[in-house]
Amino acid sequence: MTIGTYLRSRDGLMAGEERRARMTVFVVLILIAASVTFLMLGFVGIGTSDHYLAYLQVLLGPVSVAALLLGWKYGTLTGLFCGTFLLVHSRLTPLDPIEGYLVVWQNSVFLYALVGFLLGLVFEVIRRRSLAGTRRHVAVAIACLLTSSLSTALLGLLMNNDIPEVEILASHLRPGDTFFQMACDCLLMLACCALSGFLVKHHEETKTYACMPDIFHSNLFAVLLIGYLMASSVVFLVLTAQEKTMADVRMRYELNFLVGQLEDRWNQYQYLLKGMDEGRFTEDDLKSIQGLAGSQELLDGFDKSNGTIVVVSEENTVIFSNNPLFSPGNKAFGKQGIEPVKQIVEDDVMCMVPYYEGTNDIQLGYARAAEAVDNCYVIRAMPFSTVFSLRRELIRWTSLITLALLVIVDIMVAYLLRRVVMDPINGTNESLGKIMVGDFDETVCEVGSVEFATLSAGINATVDALKGWIGEAQRSMERELATARAIQEGALPRDYPAFPGVNCVDLYASMDAARDVGGDFYDFFTVDDHTVCFLIADVSGKGIPGALFMMSAKTEIQDHLSKGVEPARAIAEANAYLCEHNDAGMFVTVWAATLDWTTGLLTYVNAGHNFPLLRRGHNGAWEWLNKKCGLFLGTFETAKYRQRTLMLEPGDELLLYTDGVNEAFSADDMEYGNDRLEAFLRAHADVRPRELVRALRADVAAWAEGAEQSDDITILAVEYDG
Repeated sequence: MTIGTYLRSRDGLMAGEERRARMTVFVVLILIAASVTFLMLGFVGIGTSDHYLAYLQVLLGPVSVAALLLGWKYGTLTGLFCGTFLLVHSRLTPLDPIEGYLVVWQNSVFLYALVGFLLGLVFEVIRRRSLAGTRRHVAVAIACLLTSSLSTALLGLLMNNDIPEVEILASHLRPGDTFFQMACDCLLMLACCALSGFLVKHHEETKTYACMPDIFHSNLFAVLLIGYLMASSVVFLVLTAQEKTMADVRMRYELNFLVGQLEDRWNQYQYLLKGMDEGRFTEDDLKSIQGLAGSQELLDGFDKSNGTIVVVSEENTVIFSNNPLFSPGNKAFGKQGIEPVKQIVEDDVMCMVPYYEGTNDIQLGYARAAEAVDNCYVIRAMPFSTVFSLRRELIRWTSLITLALLVIVDIMVAYLLRRVVMDPINGTNESLGKIMVGDFDETVCEVGSVEFATLSAGINATVDALKGWIGEAQRSMERELATARAIQEGALPRDYPAFPGVNCVDLYASMDAARDVGGDFYDFFTVDDHTVCFLIADVSGKGIPGALFMMSAKTEIQDHLSKGVEPARAIAEANAYLCEHNDAGMFVTVWAATLDWTTGLLTYVNAGHNFPLLRRGHNGAWEWLNKKCGLFLGTFETAKYRQRTLMLEPGDELLLYTDGVNEAFSADDMEYGNDRLEAFLRAHADVRPRELVRALRADVAAWAEGAEQSDDITILAVEYDG
């Protein structure tokens, strides 16, 4: 993959997010960078106030986050903004001489833009190569280490060599601390990348099911954080401007006072000289007052802790000063001499200058200068610690108060959100949940606002209309089901005796559907003058689908058997038809038989149905007819069926049933079962078909009392008395 491919892929970890979300993150990072810079947190000194071991470059954090989340393009833009903020800050309100004199466009604008570009490119390579686990972490750490090394190297270059103070400042820099600063910057970048990566992953995992309060609180927290930083920055800048103005006014007033005092004393001195020339004063008088023009007494009211005052001559010689570093008679300034002072006087503005508290104690300060009599100059300088003496405390308390107010706002908004929005929504959802499970008597009563009152009224009106529609649909369905049940019951033979002209065969059957219509069926009819046919079947489905399939299966089986076709062939042909016309994928089990009443020959086929029971003689024992003859109908077109024969004797009785009998469950979830069926039959050994069927129905109903009928119950009994 070429470098061009990586340059075209510039989306970062948030590649799948909407453009609005990406732009929001970008703007937030820019606002954080601006706030951090103008709160003087762009560089954070690590160590003691007397000597910092390193300057942590906090702005590398937003740059690395932008490169990771948004790609190299936004990483580069974020770097440009961060570098610009830092450069502007270093010109307006620098933190210390390091920032004031060593921050130039090369190690601010260019540096941070380069870091954003390189990090974005490296992160894209890591993402494209699908590195994971330890390899991914190591790759990210190496990328952060390399870029932090680059930034530390560029930061340490003394680019602005035209300023003499740079030579002095360079002597205070310790090259051995470079490695510590590089490590601190690398750890900062790693921490920002890890935190932002975790937040993105958490967002991706939870965004599909995040609840409204979580979404609201996360957005509110971001807004309050940005608001807090921006408010603190604005307060910081306002306090800085106010204290600078106050310092300027104070220095201007003091300079005017000193210049006026010097002028008065110079005039007095000149008056004495003139009087001596005229003979009015002696030389002793002149000696006693000749120090008036340069008296140190003028500075008795100016404490050194409040700044430095230096009076210098045109020749750059100190006349007097309240700072021991400027001894009378010594040179006041370096190679440039008095020229910078003249420039300050000419500009008539308060200028930023290096301020020397001691030989090795340098900080930034502000200075003003004024020209006095006899070609001398008065310089008033104040260190930052004096100019901004109130700013730190004020910003601390202002920030704490602002933060407390924001926390209170967050708590109040959260409470109002829960009270005004979430509680009505939860109440509405709770009512809707009951309605959705069928409780149409539930009403929504959230009327705390016009919107919720309208919503509640709309839901209640909809539910009322739905109740009407459901009631009408239910009544229509009941009518249709009643018609279907009547049709189904009409399709089952109900006339008894079953075979009026055949006195030696007694048959009785019943069918109780689990629903309005069922899937079980039975049938009996006369085939010819010596053969009758009877059968019982169980369709896999219930309700209307089962009833329709039942009608189709019943008609097809009856059609073949009534023509005198042997049971095995009849079942096979019915199976072929049902398989061809079975789009619903249902099936039916069948037990069908023909009985020649003149001989007692029973020919039957059991196609996957429950085994029937046979009683031999009027008082004989019941036994199972457990011979299988083939599979159920409607599924396998190639299924084969064979018929079996049995010779019945006078007094023999058959009991046919569907699984709704032996699989009926009690209220205790106990199955009726074959053992109970056998016990019932033993207790009803010599019972005619009608009484046997009715007694078995009653016994099953008593067993399942209190439990819902889960399946159709169909029973058929036939007795042969040939």
